[in-house]
Amino acid sequence: MTEQNYIAACYCRLSKEDEIDGSSISIETQQKILGDYCKRNHFLIYDYYIDDGWSGTNFQRPSFNRMLNDIEIGKINMVVVKDLSRFGRNYIETGHFLENYFPEKNVRFVAVGDNVDTRNEYDYDDLIIPIRNLFNQAYPADISKKIRQAFKTKANNGEFFGAYAPYGYKKSETNKNILEIDDEAAETVVHIFKLVAYEGYGYKRLSKKLRQDRILMPSAYRAKCANKPLGDNPYNWNAISLKLILNNQVYLGRMVNAKTRKISFKNKKIVKVPQEDWIVVEHTHPPIISMQLWNDAHKKLNERKRVCNTGETHIFAGLVYCDTCGSTLSMAHNGSGHKVLSCTRYKQKGKDMCTCHYIRYDDLYNVVLNDIKAHIAQLNIDEKAFTAKVEKQYDAQNGTDTDKIEKRIQECQKQQEEYDKRFYTLYNDRLSGILPEDKFTMLSKRIESEQQEIKTHIDALNSQLEDCRKEENKIQRFSELLREVQNLQELDKVLLNKLIDKIIVSEREIVDGKRLQNIEIHYKFVGNIG
Repeated sequence: MTEQNYIAACYCRLSKEDEIDGSSISIETQQKILGDYCKRNHFLIYDYYIDDGWSGTNFQRPSFNRMLNDIEIGKINMVVVKDLSRFGRNYIETGHFLENYFPEKNVRFVAVGDNVDTRNEYDYDDLIIPIRNLFNQAYPADISKKIRQAFKTKANNGEFFGAYAPYGYKKSETNKNILEIDDEAAETVVHIFKLVAYEGYGYKRLSKKLRQDRILMPSAYRAKCANKPLGDNPYNWNAISLKLILNNQVYLGRMVNAKTRKISFKNKKIVKVPQEDWIVVEHTHPPIISMQLWNDAHKKLNERKRVCNTGETHIFAGLVYCDTCGSTLSMAHNGSGHKVLSCTRYKQKGKDMCTCHYIRYDDLYNVVLNDIKAHIAQLNIDEKAFTAKVEKQYDAQNGTDTDKIEKRIQECQKQQEEYDKRFYTLYNDRLSGILPEDKFTMLSKRIESEQQEIKTHIDALNSQLEDCRKEENKIQRFSELLREVQNLQELDKVLLNKLIDKIIVSEREIVDGKRLQNIEIHYKFVGNIG
């Protein structure tokens, strides 16, 4: 076959990684190099096959597949590329085409810049080709590693790098990696959490309310802020958008990254990362909701809705628990028509699993109402004495955490001092000639590394200590809640969910001929205060 009998496909490729790295030449330059080569050697060019923005590790490229199709139907019998890396960066796939596919189809392959021409028999067996292919595959692996490291650094620094700020926030004008509160949207976020936490709204009911109140859904609100059209149905809230909001820890002032990853630089499939491997950084931006409101909302979301046999949802739903098995107490009507609560596990699985824990709804109602009123009265009569009483009971349950953390910080600080002394000793030994320079360098680096580990641990402990001290302010917050209901006359679902964490009911006992039943009321922030 003479040179004039060859009909060439000029294949060009450039990936986004190549552009970022700057090590590869443009598509236009590749076309010129291949065109000049074919003209100089009198090869007829059938077409230019261009994959711009496609990775060399992916062989499912549109123009590459079109070229293969033209080979199959006999339109071309030669492939020309600028170099082997333009053809592909997957060692196995590239080797398959050069060593199997092209010889079987009688296709000549030329990589101009690498001086590879399969018309020369020795090129098929030349060891330099597979070696070059290995280096070409190493390039995207290295780029992928560098990109992952860059993103991990950003994630560890608590930087935001999404295309759009989460609903309720906006990107800082001075630094796009920092979030600032968007007051209008943030108000809606708080409203959503409160409807769930204190009024028992589920996703379906919540979606309906937001639509009825004509609150713009996140995408429409973003369009409004950008002065763009709102779309056909800008108030169409749904369960998916609400789940994204209610499960997004960004509203607590923390940044969560690395929740997904690509399998490898060869396989772009995205998989979920286990939650324990997420990168979570606290205090990266102002929170929109408190931890208490988050917990209250998620407690409600995680509870199964409790409905009595008449279809009525009672105001204690999700708050009353059996002290034996931990199940909730659900409501029904007894033979006399009275509302009663009893252990759900007992009702479902029988006496082998638990006991009834029977209590009349009216009795529970009166106990809770009177207990709240009693605390309000104590607060009004002598706030200082009431606060001291609550503090004493609270410290008995929670005070040891702060003490343990402070003790651990002191221990770590002593370790730091010991390392300082060791370094000073090493330094003196080096000055006196007892310790060689290389030994000093090795040992001092080890000490420096261990000191850094301790410092990181101390920072974490101080953060925990700060959180514990914030807990101490809960007593004040509980008093504020009581003041909000100074004139309490009756209970409702919203009030109970704001004020009470849980109510634990024991089984009834007969003591000295009297029927006794213990009821523990655990209030928000302070627990069971008696």
